[in-house]
Amino acid sequence: MKKSRIYHLFIPGMIICLVLFLGSCEFDEFLEKPAGADITIDTLFSNTENAQQLIFSLYHDSYFGANNIVLHWWDEPQNWGSWSEIGEDLYFPEFFTTKAYVDGTFNPTSGHLYPINYLFDAVRKCNIFIERAETIPTQSAIEDEYIRRMTGEAHAHMAYQYFKGFRLWGSLPWINKVLEGGEEPYPRIAFSTLIDSMVARLDLAAEMLPEQWDGQWTGRFTVAAAKALKAKILVYAASPLYNGPLPSYASGYDYPEVLGYGDDDPERWKRAADACKEAIDAATDAGHEIYTGSVPKENLYHLAINLTKEHIIYQRFRPSTNVEGGWAYCYNMMNWPFGIGWHLRTDVTYQPTIQHVDGYQMINGKFPIEGYVDNDGTNPIISSAGTDAGYDDQTYWKDRDPRFYNNIIYHGSTFGETYNTKLVNFDSNPDVPNRTHGDWPAFKTSLMVHKFVNEALGADPSVTYQPVHPIIRLADLYLLYAEALNGYNDGPNGEAITYFNLIRSRSGMPGYDAENYRGESDKEKFENAIKYERKVEFFMEGQRYFDLRRWKDGDELNLEMAGLQIYNDVVSRININWTNVFPERMYFHPFHADWVNNTPGLYQNPGY
Repeated sequence: MKKSRIYHLFIPGMIICLVLFLGSCEFDEFLEKPAGADITIDTLFSNTENAQQLIFSLYHDSYFGANNIVLHWWDEPQNWGSWSEIGEDLYFPEFFTTKAYVDGTFNPTSGHLYPINYLFDAVRKCNIFIERAETIPTQSAIEDEYIRRMTGEAHAHMAYQYFKGFRLWGSLPWINKVLEGGEEPYPRIAFSTLIDSMVARLDLAAEMLPEQWDGQWTGRFTVAAAKALKAKILVYAASPLYNGPLPSYASGYDYPEVLGYGDDDPERWKRAADACKEAIDAATDAGHEIYTGSVPKENLYHLAINLTKEHIIYQRFRPSTNVEGGWAYCYNMMNWPFGIGWHLRTDVTYQPTIQHVDGYQMINGKFPIEGYVDNDGTNPIISSAGTDAGYDDQTYWKDRDPRFYNNIIYHGSTFGETYNTKLVNFDSNPDVPNRTHGDWPAFKTSLMVHKFVNEALGADPSVTYQPVHPIIRLADLYLLYAEALNGYNDGPNGEAITYFNLIRSRSGMPGYDAENYRGESDKEKFENAIKYERKVEFFMEGQRYFDLRRWKDGDELNLEMAGLQIYNDVVSRININWTNVFPERMYFHPFHADWVNNTPGLYQNPGY
């Protein structure tokens, strides 16, 4: 059989129906066998071309998506919702589906951004493929190797699903075979066992996967991707939420073993550091490299809108034109300044707060704002370094970390430089100069998100864009490695600082200087340096919410949001009357009540 036959893109309607059917279980059945599946499953595994459709389905955004920014209005489970608006100090209109995550009301009856039945639908598909792979008829050694690679993908996808699950709920039932119905309940396994199980799957996957996929198949799991995911899992596992005592609210919980290790062992940082270095080496061997294809001030912007060699695990979507009504990618449509290019509306989705802006360093590596009087964002405390640098709220945007300009659109910034000559004015009434807020009351902060917004779409209606959502990129591995080395060595060694500085230099920032960071020890200062880098480097990549929780820094999610108002060129800070609330119990999310009531062994997390 020719190789092109194996990789054929045509998907028969019958196979599509079967793949969807395999993932259609209700809440009370998501660990069990779909009725009647055996009648048609033989068709799926009758040849390689059909069987690959099951693997392809695992890359659908229902299972694979990072949920870092919204896609569109109509698909489940994401809809108008992502992890970024939950963790990035952003205001967003109150109709969003993630409101309960940020206002402190999330509970066992709330709707979930990633429902657990999606996770176990994907796990079931992985187990089906693994168990049936050897039954697929083949006609060549090429087909045999392709089936081996797809089996590696199935193992990797299983680990990825459990990674998405444990960072929300802690440990879960480990399902490593296709359930037929009537089995004894599968209880949640110990956290340590879950970590080891995911690692074992990824080690197995790395033995089966290719170093690279050819041409159109880029984006599928590779050796480097499997090792990168393993590294990330082990850094999470070594982090304070899991590698140490339980949060105080969980004391007395009947099942403490599902929430973490229960003790603090620095060897877990060593295990994580070794996995990070192994992943970095594999990525380098496969041709991955830090993106430096533009000037430092624009590197992160271009990285965010293009597929690059820095991307290791990512999700890519079909090309979309910029004609309103034809969008499958609403993020760009809803994050444009009024009146520029094709966009003539005033609705703004993600609105960064002034507290987010205050967190950026100056170009010299100093922090201009060191806190707030009574935690009030309208009353900042300007640091001595900020004073020395001439920081003033009237020019808050001046001389900041270049990633500020990559991430944020502010009043007076440039936008669409190849086709626009005017500066951004957020007022929809052009007769009132130098004023913000205008006639749309939901625009409150006078700040917009720039990252992932492709300005080229405004140049011409025919321009198309194929979005790339990063899940793990090489910069992530570098910072995870630096973090793990710091954790194990009780402070940064030379190698940790070297990898840390590779990220700084890419964006035009000076190298690590301990004097710029708070902390009572070298270790604590470098921890805070890592936390800063991850905040600004991975803005809108859906990572910060999980970073803050694994570091046990959930208090940072408690925020009285403030924004800006500009009138006749005078900048004023304002309270926008929106509060983020992070109850301590949200370090471990609740399972939906329906899942707990209908699934023996899936007992509820503490605090609910």
